[in-house]
Amino acid sequence: MTSTETAAGGGEQPIVMEVDGELRHLAASDAALAMVGLPAEALLGRTAREAGLPPEVVVPLETALRRAVETGEEQQIELEMPTVEGLRWLHLRLVPRRGARAPGRVELLATDITARKHAELRLSAGNAAFRALVEDSPDPIALIDALQRIVFVNTALARATEREPAALIGRGVGELGLPPEAASRLERAVADAFATGDRLALDFSVPSAEGPRWLTGRVLPEPGADRGHVVVSFTDITERVNREAEQAALRRVATVVAREADLEEIGRVVAQETAILLDAEGSAVYRFRSHTEATPIAAHPPAAPGAAVPEVVVLSDGSATGRTARSGAAARVDDYGLVTADDSISEVLEAGLRSGISAPLWTRGHLWGALAAGSARPHAFNAADERRLAAFAELATIAVSNAETRAELDRLIATDPLTGLANRRAFTARLNGEVQRARRHGHMLALAIIDLDDFKTVNDTLGHQAGDAVLAEVGRRLLGTCRAGELVARIGGEEFAWVLPQIDTAGAIRAVERAREELALIRMDGVDGVRCSAGVCDMSSAGDAEELQRLADRALYSAKRAGRDRVHAA
Repeated sequence: MTSTETAAGGGEQPIVMEVDGELRHLAASDAALAMVGLPAEALLGRTAREAGLPPEVVVPLETALRRAVETGEEQQIELEMPTVEGLRWLHLRLVPRRGARAPGRVELLATDITARKHAELRLSAGNAAFRALVEDSPDPIALIDALQRIVFVNTALARATEREPAALIGRGVGELGLPPEAASRLERAVADAFATGDRLALDFSVPSAEGPRWLTGRVLPEPGADRGHVVVSFTDITERVNREAEQAALRRVATVVAREADLEEIGRVVAQETAILLDAEGSAVYRFRSHTEATPIAAHPPAAPGAAVPEVVVLSDGSATGRTARSGAAARVDDYGLVTADDSISEVLEAGLRSGISAPLWTRGHLWGALAAGSARPHAFNAADERRLAAFAELATIAVSNAETRAELDRLIATDPLTGLANRRAFTARLNGEVQRARRHGHMLALAIIDLDDFKTVNDTLGHQAGDAVLAEVGRRLLGTCRAGELVARIGGEEFAWVLPQIDTAGAIRAVERAREELALIRMDGVDGVRCSAGVCDMSSAGDAEELQRLADRALYSAKRAGRDRVHAA
């Protein structure tokens, strides 16, 4: 039996009793006998009622004892005990004895909390308005003594800890149910408040079924030199912390949007901030190809180096992203384990995800894609998360729109409006780049300059509108003839350039001859085939882009002088 605190506070015998299954006293310490004011022979072998203890003690005591005997579980109660020295308050622990030798026996361990009750009454009950304020406060509040023991808790704290006030009274600060690191910090703050008399505050998080909850604890010392107690109150600041984190994340995304980063970089930042803010296992930005397929633009966490990233993912009817693709609205799946299984849902579950959330990305009046997140926990997302995701989606939409606008402007700046081919500016930049790459890697590079023969006749006889139609068709045919990685540009009225990487002069001539055959097949009103001349040169004859173009031009003029409708090499 461990000794317990008494009213005197030091060196006194513990207040201990033991009863059997019929609630009769089997043993009592001297301190227990002194407390009830009875000799051993008047108490042992009798129940509390038979020993003549007052009803206000007998009723709650026997009720708790019966519960301990019947359930075999420890019970805790507080009692007011009239004694010859006056009213005393006791905190009782009723501990059932284990083992076959002690069937139904219960050990009573009493702690005299009279001093604490007096302190409590002095601080709170003495001021009814203050006590009412504390009891009605939505914030959990506790009163702590100089030994860091809890002497009072309000209803909010009892509710927050899911324990009866009697189960907390007499316990240490570290037994409030806080995580170890938070409990340690609170104990240090209470000690500092007693030592200095300063008001202190600390923030910490505690886990919950809905995710981390943030609390701020305020430690307020009792005024006066003796500082017998401190008041500790807790305020839930989760909403404020989440709001601040959300605003900071949105500012980071807005910064990336404002500096006109490319779509992939913006997607990475949006996905990362979304995953962190929603406490999700992952997040991704998708561009819809259709209602059933999408292209992943960026994801967090990113794919491992060397890992294959699918160009197309299938959007299931049961997935959050698939629902957004079909409806154009935000969607949430609380538990993929309850969704009708298909290949896509099976992949989601195999990836360890149980819930998902998605918000649409609209640009220029059409559904461009979605911002989505997933969690390993079912029911991980709520209405507040939908609002947060919508805010990120709005910024992502601005970024997507800006990126597409810039891409369109770049395309227009680099494109001939009549034929849709690259213009002279784009041709010059591409040729310089290809020459540098060819020289750096030792690759061959060829350039063909093509000019339509007698095109002035078309304009003079059929008109410029017909001539423009012919040029547009020539551009379409040339574009259809070139290979991937090659560039066809319109660099003059009826003059075209063809950049052919890793091709020599002979290969370029064969390509141009195929193009000449294709142009000869053009049939339009008043036009029976289009003929052209071309000059070809490769890097074996030229040292730089300027010389390559000059030599190809010279070969073109040679073909013109030789009778046109032919290809000459430099």
